[in-house]
Amino acid sequence: MLTHDRRLFMRQMLVALGAALAAALAMAALLASAWLGAPTADRVSLLWYLFGSGGISTLLGLAAIWWLQRGHVRLWLQLACTFLLGVGIAMLNIFLTANLMFLSSHDLPLLVLLLLFAAIISVGLAYTLAQSLARRVTALARGAQRLAEGDLQARVPAPGSDELAQLAEAFNAMADQIAASAAERAQAEQARRDLVAAISHDLRTPLASLRAMAEALSDGVVAEPAAVARYHDAMCGQIGQLSHLIDDLFDIAQIDAGALEFQLRRVATAELLSDATEGLRASAEAKGVALLVESPAHLPPVLAAPQHMERVLANLVANALRHTPAGGSVRLRAVAAPPDVRFEVADTGEGIAADDMPHIFEPFYRGEKSRSRHTGGAGLGLAIAQRIVRAHAGAIWAESQIGEGSTFYIRLPAALDHASTE
Repeated sequence: MLTHDRRLFMRQMLVALGAALAAALAMAALLASAWLGAPTADRVSLLWYLFGSGGISTLLGLAAIWWLQRGHVRLWLQLACTFLLGVGIAMLNIFLTANLMFLSSHDLPLLVLLLLFAAIISVGLAYTLAQSLARRVTALARGAQRLAEGDLQARVPAPGSDELAQLAEAFNAMADQIAASAAERAQAEQARRDLVAAISHDLRTPLASLRAMAEALSDGVVAEPAAVARYHDAMCGQIGQLSHLIDDLFDIAQIDAGALEFQLRRVATAELLSDATEGLRASAEAKGVALLVESPAHLPPVLAAPQHMERVLANLVANALRHTPAGGSVRLRAVAAPPDVRFEVADTGEGIAADDMPHIFEPFYRGEKSRSRHTGGAGLGLAIAQRIVRAHAGAIWAESQIGEGSTFYIRLPAALDHASTE
């Protein structure tokens, strides 16, 4: 039974061959009248003969094409049969209309001989052409097979500019995309494994401390009231560290999943800087670090979710304070960078190594000192900051020199009057 696509193809071929027959008859009638000057009766007889032979040729051609398109014949044989079919149709029409052509008994065999000679030449040309096409199709098939077997480097040559060359180029583009996707999946899988390992470590350390302290209290190893109080304080600190880690993990998961909504509104730049540093001044004074805030009065407001952006800026400032020695300074300022506003958090701390700079926004990355475990950070602060800034259609990056300090930059869109969502 024919499929829908094959039936549609056959209908299209029938219409095309019918149109070709009609065009051929019209051309024959026109030439017989204008060129040969044949009488009307002769023209009618000619058209009837041509209609009969053309109709038979059309049916034969349609049957042959249907058989060839079933795909049971090699490509070179399909092309050879196509050439032979053309010659055969020409011979059929000559035999059927021989009496109109006034061919003698000598002329007709000679014409058949010439047609057979042309047929053999045509088969040779068809075979040569088919071999050229078959090599290119075979290369595509082999490339597809290699790709299916997992060879992501499989590519095929794409000479020329015909349809096969375009197909080869499309295949290579597809292979490039598959290879890139596979590399991304491998990278994501490695990142997932690293994340699980880092989470396991950060959970195991405070849990081990809590277990040890709880067992010491339970076994009576620590009985003095002062020591018990210290243990309780230490346990509360470990519990707080665990709670903070879990909150950070939850926030990252929410942001990555798109479940955390940001209600953007116009926020005054000076207000954002003031609120972000309000709770950090005491820590800066206790450590002997100067905390400087600069916000020019003419700066436009930004389009932001205040609570989230305050968290980002506070995190950057707190991180800078942790890694700036006494006598140093941390500066938070905002400057105009049309059409945005740029925030800068600069410190005079130890700086970040150049090898670590590309990784500082990765979760749990602690290659550089500002994210090492001895500072108490879980390595999630900058990762969360990056995600929040990107959710604001902004950008965050850093510059640093060992021994000279680091500067973190944030660009946020300025809140134009028509862009306000408040």
